[in-house]
Amino acid sequence: MGATGAGLEKVVALESAVDRRDSAAAVAAADEAVRSGPFGPTAAAVRRALAAFPREPRLGDLLLELHLRFKDWEGFDASFGDLRRRFPTRPELQYLAGKAFEVRGNACAAIRAYGRCARLDPDDLDAVVRIAHVFRDRGRPFLARRRLRRAIARHPDAPSLHATMAYAYVEDGQHAKAVSAFQEAVSLEPQDSPYLEELGVALLVAERWKRAAATAVKAIRARPGREKAWTVYAVAHRHLGNDDHAERGYRNAVRYARDPGRAQGNLGLFLSKRAGFADEARGYLRAALEAHPDWDSVRDALDDLAAP
Repeated sequence: MGATGAGLEKVVALESAVDRRDSAAAVAAADEAVRSGPFGPTAAAVRRALAAFPREPRLGDLLLELHLRFKDWEGFDASFGDLRRRFPTRPELQYLAGKAFEVRGNACAAIRAYGRCARLDPDDLDAVVRIAHVFRDRGRPFLARRRLRRAIARHPDAPSLHATMAYAYVEDGQHAKAVSAFQEAVSLEPQDSPYLEELGVALLVAERWKRAAATAVKAIRARPGREKAWTVYAVAHRHLGNDDHAERGYRNAVRYARDPGRAQGNLGLFLSKRAGFADEARGYLRAALEAHPDWDSVRDALDDLAAP
């Protein structure tokens, strides 16, 4: 069965739940339908469910998520206006409004909506993270940090806030502070931190090669199939003069890359400077240049290998 047929099946399941007056099943079916169902039938079915179960605010969230998925802004605005009147204190609606404004490029409106979400639910850290992201995207990392400091004072043990602070430091080149903030985020989730790789990258930028290599090892042990961790491992060991380790890292980065062009370029550049690897280096460099035609250092390396 094709994707459209499967999506319609989920719409039918939603309609059936409404007919049975089963609100819990309707919410679950609507969640499935919104993810993959066609817009028209899914929107009609969710609206019918919302009319049948007006005290199920999650159905309103799902209707907005459907409008977001299809970028139906006129429908989003109309639905949001109605739902805001029905559920004036529901922070999820404001969060979805922030996402919609962000996608539409209206940064100021997005920040206001996320801010309303955070005020309605002071424990919603995602809204604060999104505010910081919008400020960073607009070239205002200092405003992101100002907002994050208030949130961290309230939630000092939230790794996501410290990591977002680190990204804000990266934006304007405060690499030592970025390292400290990423380290704090990692220390709060020592068993399986999702920020180990980012800490490794920050350590590379700060030219702290030994710590970067050690951090990469921890990240690789936690998630062996991650391109970024292997790249950090490779770059750190290259600067430490451990060419065999560096080669292993670059090769594994290519192995695990979802979009291998960048990893192939890094491996090609590394091999181009090692004796006996010219032919292999050319292959990787050509593949990288095909994926990234404006990569000047790759083009220069190819030209150098072609020179007599």
